[in-house]
Amino acid sequence: MKIHVLHCGYIRVSDTVPFGNGIDLKNTGKQMLTPDKERITLPVCVYLAEHPKGLLLFDTGWCRDISPDGVYDEKAVRRVLPGHLAAFYHPWLPAGLAVHEQLAAMGIRPQDLEYVILSHLDPDHVAGLRHLQGAKHILLPEDEYFWSCRTVYKARQPRNLWIDYPIERRFYRGSPLGPNRWAIDLFEDESVQLVNVPGHTDGQAAAILRNGKRFVLLAADAAFSPRNWQEGITPGFGFAKKWQQKSLAWIAEMAADPGCAAVLCSHDPEVPPQTIDL
Repeated sequence: MKIHVLHCGYIRVSDTVPFGNGIDLKNTGKQMLTPDKERITLPVCVYLAEHPKGLLLFDTGWCRDISPDGVYDEKAVRRVLPGHLAAFYHPWLPAGLAVHEQLAAMGIRPQDLEYVILSHLDPDHVAGLRHLQGAKHILLPEDEYFWSCRTVYKARQPRNLWIDYPIERRFYRGSPLGPNRWAIDLFEDESVQLVNVPGHTDGQAAAILRNGKRFVLLAADAAFSPRNWQEGITPGFGFAKKWQQKSLAWIAEMAADPGCAAVLCSHDPEVPPQTIDL
């Protein structure tokens, strides 16, 4: 199995987003009002796995519409995102880095994708769906599709970015994996397991890609970098700190496993585009 790490855009955010240690009014205000020159740049990572049962894409990154000329364009951003999210993300997508552009450069069409798997419904993870029409399956945990977008997370998950796509939903089931022992065994052979890591959203899924005893963990937004689980600092953009802490503790256990080849976070600036042979 090969796992390709793709950067499908960037965000410029307050440093309280990756290391805010929970959300509160002070963090929220800083995340919205920090001037651009004081923000940090984080990648938006998407993962393409060459699996024996087909090509699997994990998340989608930003859409081209958010950055038509490959640079930060506030007016374009506000045509895609509501004002509060535009102020939060300050996103842009350099030329050639939209998910469909990178796939095309690899000779891959959307219809060649067996699965597009969404970790959760935040816009930087789903906006690129508009470029992937024709993929055989688009998959999301039912708990995220039905529940998260109806609770406090609704403010972060604009329905127009995903509601009209043919998303297939699966329920988590009891599993030895994860902080609350919920997972989806995609092919029922333990090679791809979607593990519930709540806290950032209730239904968020991490993914374990396994080949024999070796595995790669795609942590989604349960962590923004190893610092989160190594120092016990929860990200500052979640609404359930206790579950964030439990998810980080589980990630730390997995990272310490001798079979762990890598733990990849969706916004870790220390993880460059690369290919991992598993």
